[in-house]
Amino acid sequence: MTEVRLSGAVMAHPRREAAAEELARLDPAGALRVVLDPDPDGPPTALRTARLAWSSVPEDATHFLVLQDDVQLADGFFEHARKAAARLPGDAIAFYANWNSRNGAAVRMAAAAGACWATAVNEYAPCVAMMLPAAVARGYAPYADAHPEGWPCDVLMFRYLKAVGMPIRIAVPNTVEHSGLPSVAGNDAHGLRRSSCFSGVAPTAVDGAVAEHEVIPFHKHVTSECAVRAGGHWEYLGTERLLRRSGISPQECRTEFAQGGDLSEGAWQTWLTAFAMGLSSVDVVEGEALDLALASIGPGGLCDQLTASEIEAITASHHEVAVKAFAAGRARAARPRRPRAGSALQVAVTGSDAPLTGYLAGLLAELGHEIVSGESASASTRLVQLGDEPDPGDVFCVIVDTGAREHVLRCATPIGPHTPADSEVARWIQLAWTRKTLPVDPERVHQFTDVRDLASAIDAVLTGAPVSPGYDIATATLTGGELAKIVCASVRSVPTEAVISSSETTVLKLGLAAAELGWTATVPADEAVRTFGKWLAYDREWDR
Repeated sequence: MTEVRLSGAVMAHPRREAAAEELARLDPAGALRVVLDPDPDGPPTALRTARLAWSSVPEDATHFLVLQDDVQLADGFFEHARKAAARLPGDAIAFYANWNSRNGAAVRMAAAAGACWATAVNEYAPCVAMMLPAAVARGYAPYADAHPEGWPCDVLMFRYLKAVGMPIRIAVPNTVEHSGLPSVAGNDAHGLRRSSCFSGVAPTAVDGAVAEHEVIPFHKHVTSECAVRAGGHWEYLGTERLLRRSGISPQECRTEFAQGGDLSEGAWQTWLTAFAMGLSSVDVVEGEALDLALASIGPGGLCDQLTASEIEAITASHHEVAVKAFAAGRARAARPRRPRAGSALQVAVTGSDAPLTGYLAGLLAELGHEIVSGESASASTRLVQLGDEPDPGDVFCVIVDTGAREHVLRCATPIGPHTPADSEVARWIQLAWTRKTLPVDPERVHQFTDVRDLASAIDAVLTGAPVSPGYDIATATLTGGELAKIVCASVRSVPTEAVISSSETTVLKLGLAAAELGWTATVPADEAVRTFGKWLAYDREWDR
């Protein structure tokens, strides 16, 4: 095994210096030093301190560990960390993953498989407790200096490690817990931040499997979603969509869920997440790690909605829900699936933007259409052409050929995976991510269309009885102030400033689509912005 010379730092705000020093002293080898925020009265951000911490690697170190000052370590943590460095010498290693994160969900799936390590998915890097090979650690600060746009330090770490081709492995169970102290980096709006699977005693063995899963269910913002491997990238979809795609009716799951005691929406989302975990798990290993993982699903999904005492009150009941749902998912995996009902329509989606065309085709396939390429289209194929006949302003046109005639969908600015990153909504999201002020014209009207709503509108034209030659569609129609409020709540809270916009906005009128097609948007505006924001931060430029 690789000889390990571990060094490290505890990054801290000066008012927590004493606690940070105490944390550093826990290492029997005395290899950690405290690094303080160089501008403690400046804007709240962890990047200043993180940059200094990762710049303090001694010349003789093989690995470097950075801990944030508000953590609790499992007994035997430092021995476990040194064994981990020897076991996975060329990987980034995280010892904590938040209970409502994609990576926390990857830890849960790894716990179900009895693995020692989970492979991280596209998301911010879990930097609360992270160890890097020394040479890679030294490269973080120069990378951050070369990318001064203002992205959070953990997003920069994710992008840096992707750029150098280094995978992130996460300890299963986690050997670091977040203490719940107030955030000095402005993250208290995220609610109570706990581990997805924390054990108070570090494992003695580190040579077990490194898990990589095809489906990773997670619960966040009282919504159950799944990360799914799709070709060269990760796809994210609501768990109910995944179940329908898998030939399982969500109503079937709800019938069994309804036999329990807690029938709240939060409990239902916990059930869906744990059910999908059971459905997607192979060779389950029962044990403490799996039980810890199931116990954190409900509290994690509700952590930004409830106080700490309210979370404590629902933890036991949601744990019971998760255990039953996981078992139900395991049982359902062994039974036949019903075939998905089709529309009997063959559809080809064409356009110059291949990623968006492919993504939209996938959404239409979920709605029951047989998707073929433009080259394979026959006389009976229904054609959907993206991006033709553009109108002024932020209007995106889709031509849907129903056979009898063509109909034009004029949709407001498309947002979501694979949509343009230079729209006004995208610009505001990136301003919020990078802690910059939003320029708000309170008189201006903003409209946007989530790609999922665009797909359902195309489906309504294909399967309905369209009469008019064109229809306007949009997910949301908002004032500048309303859009700013959603961006701040869904991405990051930042200041706003009043401006007068010089550009005119085309405001689409949505009534005709509702009257003739029965179509209305179903994606909530905040969910649309949140989904787009995460794609812009984690997935736009990176494969899986």
